[in-house]
Amino acid sequence: MNHSHSPNRPRGLMQKLRSWFQAKPERRSRGRRSRQLRAESLETRKLLAADFFHNQLIPEDVNNDGRVSAQDALVVINQMNRHASRDIDTFTDVNQDGQRSAVDALMVINRLNRRDSGGDRLAPPIEDRLDGPVENPVDIPTDTQTGDPTSDLSDEVRSIDGTGNNLENPALGSTDESLLRVANADYADGISEPAGEDRPSAREISNTVSATDLEGTSSERDLSSFLFIWGQFLDHDIDASHAQEGDEAESFDIEVPTGDPLFDPFSTGEQTIPLTRSAIAEGTGTSIDNPAEQLNAITAWIDGSQIYGSDQEVADSLREFVGGRMLISEEGLLPTDDAGNVLAGDIRAAENIALTSMHALFIREHNRIADELSTANSNLTDEEIYQEARATVIAELQSITFNEFLPALLGENAIADYTGYDATVDPSIANEFSTAAFRFGHTTINDTVGFVGNDGLEVQEAISLAEAFFNPSLLEETGIDSILKSGASTISQETDLEVVDSLRNFLFGAPGSGGLDLVSLNIQRGRDHGLADFNSVRVAYGFDAYDSFSDITSDVELQGKLETLYGDVNNIDLWVGLMAEDHANGSSLGETSTLIVADQFERLRDGDRLWYQNTLSGSELREIENTTLADVIERNSNVNSLQANVFFFAPTIVGKVTAADAIAQTDQSQTQLSQTQQARPQQLGRQDGTDRGRNDRPQQSGSMDVPMAGMTIELLDSEGNMIDSTVTDQNGVYRFDSFDNTGEYQIRIASDEPIDVNGSDTLSVLVSTGNATLRGYDFQVIV
Repeated sequence: MNHSHSPNRPRGLMQKLRSWFQAKPERRSRGRRSRQLRAESLETRKLLAADFFHNQLIPEDVNNDGRVSAQDALVVINQMNRHASRDIDTFTDVNQDGQRSAVDALMVINRLNRRDSGGDRLAPPIEDRLDGPVENPVDIPTDTQTGDPTSDLSDEVRSIDGTGNNLENPALGSTDESLLRVANADYADGISEPAGEDRPSAREISNTVSATDLEGTSSERDLSSFLFIWGQFLDHDIDASHAQEGDEAESFDIEVPTGDPLFDPFSTGEQTIPLTRSAIAEGTGTSIDNPAEQLNAITAWIDGSQIYGSDQEVADSLREFVGGRMLISEEGLLPTDDAGNVLAGDIRAAENIALTSMHALFIREHNRIADELSTANSNLTDEEIYQEARATVIAELQSITFNEFLPALLGENAIADYTGYDATVDPSIANEFSTAAFRFGHTTINDTVGFVGNDGLEVQEAISLAEAFFNPSLLEETGIDSILKSGASTISQETDLEVVDSLRNFLFGAPGSGGLDLVSLNIQRGRDHGLADFNSVRVAYGFDAYDSFSDITSDVELQGKLETLYGDVNNIDLWVGLMAEDHANGSSLGETSTLIVADQFERLRDGDRLWYQNTLSGSELREIENTTLADVIERNSNVNSLQANVFFFAPTIVGKVTAADAIAQTDQSQTQLSQTQQARPQQLGRQDGTDRGRNDRPQQSGSMDVPMAGMTIELLDSEGNMIDSTVTDQNGVYRFDSFDNTGEYQIRIASDEPIDVNGSDTLSVLVSTGNATLRGYDFQVIV
């Protein structure tokens, strides 16, 4: 594997140093972001005097004793906490920004940690600039076989920027690190020029293979809309690319085919879809032996960075600094700045209202945990509560991802069992993963966003996905409850090459008015990053290359389209090949995508020293692993009718058709049968066995009933449109399980000839949850 690392960064603060940073900032409003008060400033004249006499070569040597030690950091903290003191005989403004702050102490600690890890590449080690060795500031117990700390990891605080997780290479997983490459880069010039110069326009490919009809194709494995809702929320925790900025930003616009009905309706042949190239790591892209490598702007770890931020300034701006809480509006939504922009750990939080709802949900969860901790132990500081609540939320994110999301997406056995932390594992985000494979979610998104109540019915009319883009203010009217319930109450689109119009033609606006094509952007971004072709990536991951288009997909029509576009099976854009590939057994992705995704998440888990299974045990571990996404939603909202696993949407209706002898039936039994058709059938509850809204139904005697095989039964929506039909089996039993959403349905007997039915020939059904099993919708015909 080729992996270009930028200089190592120092690891984050350890628990033994956490108490140094417990000076209490001013209280912050919950409903609105306010400017954080700065630490006490030094008088300029005295600061200059201190500078004059201070050791400029080693500014971290605060007390001028010729070496850097923990004592220097303590001096800074002590001075910072002496608010009434004006004694600055000792130099404390390490970074020379005119103020005493925790940043100065952090500089000292980082210098110590850089020395310990061997990661200080920006300057010679301290030992080389001082006479004699520097003492280790903290005695860290280690395992002599693995070198990993054996102290209580549950007390260690994750750094905000991701540094310090791997003690031997503290920069691994931190912000602004190079993306990893599994397959060799395939730039046109071998250095940095985009790939795919001999391939069709990305928009032409999109028009050919990704257009979808209005109905779309529902998930064959009954995956709910939370597949893409959680997928996007998780993606914003682990990767983000930098775009080039300023005068040197290089455009890589997408050519629009002449006469494109949406993007070039007047056949000018001059239209393009704009794209700016991604920024690359400094020092890369200089030769064939050193090709351009893109950066991950955020931490790679599953560490809640989309909630808490990936740098200290952002993290601080989101805190209330009282009781460990985070800022939240009075309505339980994300805080906003003076211009009304939402504030979150990730800049993409307002991209759509479902994503924004997830951000609000986990801010509520953090504050719920913080309030419980504060109530249970009044001696805890704000910082201790905040870090404990943050650690719990991160553990929940990790557990939900591995125990619910990934099994739903990849199948139960795709992820290897956890065997513990491995310091040799590189957790870095693979370019093939972030730029191609994990963009599978774009094909699963529905074209509308619904608002559903606890009964499974819409509380207001659904809106188009296009209307949900960058519209967080809508949540002030709707709240998040109905959106989250809708996510669990609708089925997702199938994972394939088809993408709904709101993403393929109207992303963020109409064509010509800011509208983009997400499929084209995926393909073009892969070329921008110099991703290798689909077959080359397969080989790099250990698979055999495909010999023909028919090896990739069993869809004959798609085979022909791919051959027309690419000509050569060895020239397919990675994202296109991944999405075209037939699904692996038990997975909603092809075998190549399945392995890319599984490999990435296994490395994120196994290379994370602070992984929840490595830091928690006993009842704490059981509590985390027993917490589902449904639990998080229900305890932070008024939603109370979710299926246990919200990643699946699979309600079922089961009924039976029998024939009765009209003469043998008594008037009493006929009356009972008529009542049965009017009663609401029993609705079974969650998969964990709990019943919700159970209604017992009178049962037919059935003593004279004969099963009716081969009867056609139809399923209709609330407007009377037929959406499915089936025939009864030899026992007269029928079953429907092809639902796209909760709501009201009807079931009727269909026949070319009149049928005498004891009671109504049409039954009304309410499907209110994603795993409802509705029984007893029986028909009795008279013969």
